Amino acid sequence: MKMGIKEFRERISEVSAGSEVVIVTHHGKRVGRYIPEGLSKPAADIDMKAWVRGMEEFGRAWRARTPNWRELLRDCDTPEAEIAELDELDRCS
Repeated sequence: MKMGIKEFRERISEVSAGSEVVIVTHHGKRVGRYIPEGLSKPAADIDMKAWVRGMEEFGRAWRARTPNWRELLRDCDTPEAEIAELDELDRCS
């Protein structure tokens, strides 16, 4: 899409929410382009419960395939209480 500087300035909210590259012109000459990040949905629309479940499943899978996960977490200064909590979660699942 092509638009002049003034139009670009007026429509920046709309353009930044889109997914189309915008060629910005000044008196018909190209002066730049805008490439929006193209976020799929606003952060407020993220299903946090589903996200937490996904992260918990990822953690269980990582611990299952990483025999020395306790040592790795200790190397990252993870408190022993948290490591014990993860151990208990794995035993319960």
